[in-house]
Amino acid sequence: MRGRAGDKTILFVEGTRFFRETVEKALLEAGFRVLAAGSAGAGLRLLEAEGGRVDLLLLDLHLSPTDGFDFLEHLRHLKPPQRPPILAMLHGLEIEEATQQLRGLQAVGVQDKRAALAQIVYRVSAVVTSRGDEQRAAVRVPLGLPVNYTLGRWQSQGVMFNLSKTGIFLSTDLPVQAGRRVRLQFILPGIPRLFDVAGVIVWTASSPDGVTPSGMGVKFLDLDAHTGGELATFVTLEEQRMNPPPVPAAAPDGEGPSDPGGAPGGG
Repeated sequence: MRGRAGDKTILFVEGTRFFRETVEKALLEAGFRVLAAGSAGAGLRLLEAEGGRVDLLLLDLHLSPTDGFDFLEHLRHLKPPQRPPILAMLHGLEIEEATQQLRGLQAVGVQDKRAALAQIVYRVSAVVTSRGDEQRAAVRVPLGLPVNYTLGRWQSQGVMFNLSKTGIFLSTDLPVQAGRRVRLQFILPGIPRLFDVAGVIVWTASSPDGVTPSGMGVKFLDLDAHTGGELATFVTLEEQRMNPPPVPAAAPDGEGPSDPGGAPGGG
């Protein structure tokens, strides 16, 4: 299948051969150009050889013997476009450590590897095939916050694994089929109020064997302007916290700020 995905290059650095080949096949079938590497060194060589043509780095943070965190340190010495956006992959909910390590590196999200086979094409497509406001909306910030949710008369609690301006990934052991409407209640750090929003389940991943996590991708519905603005501001601030702007270089001693207009002083 080709289309908008056809001109997008994904660099996938993953240490487990079976997982790497399975995800690579899924991305290729979705129409992406995929460069796969089994080690940090091989990944860095491919990144250098591409010369800034990589649209997304899909990085396993559990590489061995050189782990993904060491790979991130190498990336800090590069500048865009040689340093592509990163979708980090990890096993479990080690969100806080991943968030700290990804700061300043244009991270667009964190993906739990246990659910990747069900979600990865959707996640990658949302990041690299969108433009402008759509692309900004696709950015997901990792969280790990409790969510109360209601389906009809049934109520339960899950974990908000990540949040975008348009929805959440809700990790739960009791997912239901796509298309169902759901009511979500949650509190975000720094915002002193309870969010109570409607949503629709757009995809679901179940795990009868317990090896991979269960969960649901939920798209927000009918957000009022105030709630939508609060969610958008929170996501933007979290994104900035993970990717702070570079500090401007200080002017040499004895020099003041330059005058871009070059106009002479006058009285």
